[in-house]
Amino acid sequence: MLEKRLIKYEDLIPCKAAFIDAKTPGSHLKDNYSIIGGGVSESVHQKVNFTEKHGFCIGAAGQPPRIKNSPHSHFTAEVFMVYKSHWRFYWNNDEKAELILHPGDIISLPTNMFRGFENIGDEYGMIFSILGHDDAGGGVIWLPRVIEEAKKHGLVLLDNGKLVDTTIGESIPKGNNPIKPLTSDELDKFDEYTLEEMKNHVGCVGNYKTSPFSGFPNKTPKTLRWFDIIGPKDSKKHHFSVKPGDPKGDGFNVYGLQSDSKGNTGKYRRREVEVFFVHRGTFEIACETDGEETVFVLKNGDIFTFPKHSARKISALSYGFAYCIVGTDYPSPPILLD
Repeated sequence: MLEKRLIKYEDLIPCKAAFIDAKTPGSHLKDNYSIIGGGVSESVHQKVNFTEKHGFCIGAAGQPPRIKNSPHSHFTAEVFMVYKSHWRFYWNNDEKAELILHPGDIISLPTNMFRGFENIGDEYGMIFSILGHDDAGGGVIWLPRVIEEAKKHGLVLLDNGKLVDTTIGESIPKGNNPIKPLTSDELDKFDEYTLEEMKNHVGCVGNYKTSPFSGFPNKTPKTLRWFDIIGPKDSKKHHFSVKPGDPKGDGFNVYGLQSDSKGNTGKYRRREVEVFFVHRGTFEIACETDGEETVFVLKNGDIFTFPKHSARKISALSYGFAYCIVGTDYPSPPILLD
């Protein structure tokens, strides 16, 4: 059954109309992916690669150049890892504050704040996402203009968070009503961040520093390095470089693993769920369950989710960089087996 836990980049399943702005010019060519867990997709047609609950969800957004994701807010953490192309992230109610991020960069967007993003590169772009908790707090909140614009193109968002596309004959079910746009007073309750404040929520791949934590699995410290990327700031063992987006806790930590050449972690276990996402390079993972070991090779964009308590070993076969997303805000140290 371990084969189902490997999600190859080429096996990702897009949804063309996952959100209310799917037909709005400038946002109409988006692809949305639910990779682990359903995330916050508003479409009943969204496909999910792996449905087992992790305590967080992993998805992705794919967009051609100059296509935007309209301003919205979340109830839980929303983290983006830039995979392909260059992206402009903008935020606040007026959408004027912005940052440009590049492949390998990561941003942890605060809750209760409007944000959007645009592919500003010259190729089809991909950003992978992590959303806190299994149901991500219940959905998405949109700026009023997004809801009003969607109506012109036949899309109606209901008060239960689901999308109705009247252009394909769908109608509003009995007992549900269109969601009401936020009032001015309600908009005033959302937080706004300066550029300097948001920089604390951003990590750039070239600036990550080797973690001081000595408990990471690493048999080849000359070729492998671990980074503390996203996690609670009060950790006594880790120096996280990116401030979490949810003050109540994201429900996960993010670590980076960089290989300068061939190397391996040695065998270890984790009590929590651990998801391994290859950003660049080639990695071999060995996972042992019920006394049997299965080996997989992962390349750019591939994802593997380790079962809790399973023995595993990660080997770099080349230069590369990968993210490890580990469940809970304060995960236990890995258990080293050799």
